[in-house]
Amino acid sequence: MIDSDAWIGAFFAEFQEKSRVIRTGSESVDESSTAESERDTVPPFVVETPKGTSIPLIVCSPHSGRHYSAAFRKLSRLSLAQLRAGEDFYVDRLIASAPAHGATTLHATFPRVVCDVNRAPLDLDPAMISNGDKIGLRPSERALAGLGSVPRVASGGLPVYSGKLTFDQTAERLLTFWRPYHAALGELIAQARAAHGFCLVLDMHSMPSGLAGTAQFVIGDAFGAASEPIFVEAAQRSLQAMRYRVARNRPFSGGFITRHYGRPDDGVSVIQIEISRALYMTRGVNGEWGVVEEFAGKTGALIADVAQAVEYRLSSHQRSAAE
Repeated sequence: MIDSDAWIGAFFAEFQEKSRVIRTGSESVDESSTAESERDTVPPFVVETPKGTSIPLIVCSPHSGRHYSAAFRKLSRLSLAQLRAGEDFYVDRLIASAPAHGATTLHATFPRVVCDVNRAPLDLDPAMISNGDKIGLRPSERALAGLGSVPRVASGGLPVYSGKLTFDQTAERLLTFWRPYHAALGELIAQARAAHGFCLVLDMHSMPSGLAGTAQFVIGDAFGAASEPIFVEAAQRSLQAMRYRVARNRPFSGGFITRHYGRPDDGVSVIQIEISRALYMTRGVNGEWGVVEEFAGKTGALIADVAQAVEYRLSSHQRSAAE
């Protein structure tokens, strides 16, 4: 696993050094509204721990954050409704029962359009940063399409900003959001492994209806590389028992979190689960979107079934250690 503090720290230091020499041009967005001003009283993530006995299960929601700071709203050219279209809408509410089953939850409070923690930190589009071609970034195809760790576009390909970001704005965004989220996730994984010898991370997301064909859930484990089979099979059995249509790894096999942390040979399994928004989103009489509260019971049942698989795996691990 990477040392996210060292990686992002080095990245920010490089930005600072280059920014002393290469100052931003007129095509950059207003530098008075820097990402640093987005640091307000809202913490970047929330962790909920079980009140009773804990098991090595961490349930995450990295894309359901919905706190749009005034500073970010000033930078963006889009309306709030346009910005919110890419959220994993209220997935944090769908996983809220996890601590009752011994799991720990971690969810971001910042929106993915501000910072996407399911991307590598240097997975950035150089074209969105003033003089970005001189930094030595490592963009993927998705980043070049505008969907990097600091996205250039929102849902539907709408440009988020009227101009380019500066070095400092981009680096500070990663320091403010990406680094603390991954520091927290890395620490939770380390604690679970130290206490129990292994852990499972359920990385929970939602997807637009129809994006995965007829599938209502997509389970991604990097085609078997990111998780022990027992956990993937438990999730699939649970969903199919509730008569949901389930796909495996297509079209979503897992993002950065799944592929980076998922090392089953080292005792860390990660599964990404995508949920069709058509299953749980509903529009109220006032036109506002809400959640079908009964559906939270379905995701709660899924988490409970996976927790049972974790407990079975834990008892097997304890028996092996005692022999």
